[in-house]
Amino acid sequence: MVSLVPFLVGVGFVAVAVGGLSEVTNYTERQRRDERRLVQAFTYGCLLLLVLGLAAVWLSLRNADLPAWLLGSVAVTVVAVVLVHRRLRDRLGLDD
Repeated sequence: MVSLVPFLVGVGFVAVAVGGLSEVTNYTERQRRDERRLVQAFTYGCLLLLVLGLAAVWLSLRNADLPAWLLGSVAVTVVAVVLVHRRLRDRLGLDD
């Protein structure tokens, strides 16, 4: 049996990470070049969130609860990605 809460958390974070990665592909080459460090930080943050989401799904398939280190990692990663994303959109002038 699948543990439902970790499965939903994992699938949710995988979906959010894939959405973030697809947004990066919509930026123009000039935007990516001008804000290279922020784009890289956002991309790596989304990739880390994807890995953590897959870990949560894997744990749910093993019928295990989410460990505290995974919950803490997800929380820190989400906050960092949101802050970088907000700064990136502000620097690119997309939140007008």
